[in-house]
Amino acid sequence: MGHGGMSCGMKTMRFVIVLFNFFFFLIGLALIALGIYVLVDPSLKKIKAILPISSDPAVEQGLSYLEVIAIVLFVLGFILLIIGFLGCCGAMKQVKIFLIIYALVVAIIILFEIAITIYFVAFKSQFRRTITPKLIDAIRDKYEGPLGLQSNSSLPKPPAISIALDFIMYNLKCCGIDNKTDFNQTKNWNRTNPWSASMGVHASNFTYPLTCCNIGNRFTQDWTIMPFDKLESVAYCAINGTDIYDIVS
Repeated sequence: MGHGGMSCGMKTMRFVIVLFNFFFFLIGLALIALGIYVLVDPSLKKIKAILPISSDPAVEQGLSYLEVIAIVLFVLGFILLIIGFLGCCGAMKQVKIFLIIYALVVAIIILFEIAITIYFVAFKSQFRRTITPKLIDAIRDKYEGPLGLQSNSSLPKPPAISIALDFIMYNLKCCGIDNKTDFNQTKNWNRTNPWSASMGVHASNFTYPLTCCNIGNRFTQDWTIMPFDKLESVAYCAINGTDIYDIVS
């Protein structure tokens, strides 16, 4: 080690700090990109419609919970980006002010994370009680089934919330928010079975959505693709609930 130089230990520590903060920088970029993607991706609009913060028609066009999450991701990514920049520059150039700001920001984030963790643990059940009724209300008031999406259907096209519900249940292999009984009180769902003539007189109305049944569900490159040609094959399931997706309590 020459005069005024750094020891191997200090050089190693500086390298570790730079590397660590470089990862912070990359994670920040990734979170910013993810936040932007969630905000602008057209296919996710179906999910946005099902998660409004308020069911009040006066604020129906406001932010959804999904958009709030996207904004949080964006802000968090920006903060990590700044932290990574300050940490890298402070360690590489030994800029004292950068290191001080870096230490303060990291300390604030640690305290914030502790507070968020405590809040989430303490109010987890309250969060569920807030979100679940909104989703069940959406099923009751907005669900209309997937048949209106077919090109040859005489039914009106379902609203965005109804479409979102069907595609979520189809892809995630679930039925309702709590269970299949969430669909017992739907107001606008035309339950008429279009294949009743070929199935028999006792098969006139659906009890549960077709998308609550196994239509050969699997994730594809485009999660918004649904095999409409296979809906008839699960009509019995939608009528009597046989092999329906449900939560076993």
